[in-house]
Amino acid sequence: MKPVIKFFLLFLICTNLLYSQEAVEVEHFGKNPGNLKMFVYNPVPTETTKKPLVIVLHGCTQNAKEVAELTGWDKLAKNNNFVVLYPQQKFINNPNSCFNWFRESDVEKGKGECESIFEMIQYAKINYNIDSDKIYITGLSAGACMSMAMLATHPEIFQSASVFSGGGYKIATGFFDALQAMSGKKNYTQNELTKVIKEQNPEYKGAYPTLIIYHGKDDGLVNYKNASVVVSQWAGIQNIDTIPDKTENSFMGINDICRKEFQDSAGHPKIILYEVANLGHKLLINPGEKEEEGGKKGRSSVEKGFHSTYQTAKEFGLLTLKP
Repeated sequence: MKPVIKFFLLFLICTNLLYSQEAVEVEHFGKNPGNLKMFVYNPVPTETTKKPLVIVLHGCTQNAKEVAELTGWDKLAKNNNFVVLYPQQKFINNPNSCFNWFRESDVEKGKGECESIFEMIQYAKINYNIDSDKIYITGLSAGACMSMAMLATHPEIFQSASVFSGGGYKIATGFFDALQAMSGKKNYTQNELTKVIKEQNPEYKGAYPTLIIYHGKDDGLVNYKNASVVVSQWAGIQNIDTIPDKTENSFMGINDICRKEFQDSAGHPKIILYEVANLGHKLLINPGEKEEEGGKKGRSSVEKGFHSTYQTAKEFGLLTLKP
């Protein structure tokens, strides 16, 4: 074999090794009071420019690998050069692998699972050359509720967030209380909803992240009423009203999807709500090879010609490639 060909083949092999194919576990990231696992997908480890970070929190009965495959975040990270952090629950903490969003000892600032996720973010910022102004969080179901806990306890960290089929921060303080909340049988005033957030950072005067909400109107596990609860809670903390300033029916030509914007006085969207008719407790996917396509078919997903992960990345401002 000619030396030039050998060199070229060696170059290709080495280049492929530099591109991570899946998330890897990080074992020692902090004190880890919540006893969670940490996985990171860093598609180009040798990249020297600062990169955005997306934290993805799985739902019950899922793990880091499954939520990565289900959502398609890794594909978008590889194509747009950002890092994805996947916290993972342990069976010993919750037999259903749910993040314990209904336990005060796990969702208050400096405590439990919430603190473990905070430690993961700090570790990632130091070790993966993260742009501190471009940190985002997203979660599914129980992961959505834990995402709300992170926003409530550490609002200064995040630029934006998205929650899929979740509920508000501290809407329940126990397992059976959580079941009542999920079924939509609890009622709250907006003052009650905002008070529990303000208690986490009494002196905080800074901005709160923009929040994107996805919820199926036929969700039989987390009643759609919870979407209204999240809107009320976040509108209260953003000092805006709960009447949408912009409504797009049949969003992107899809009859079942309605997009609503709740803006501040300057016209900036602070809450974006995707109401989805004829959707239960599932993630919207659109499998395919195109940039705007992705997600994995399964019991936790449904096809409607709309890749919700891609749309979230677009709302976050993460896309560098255009379809």
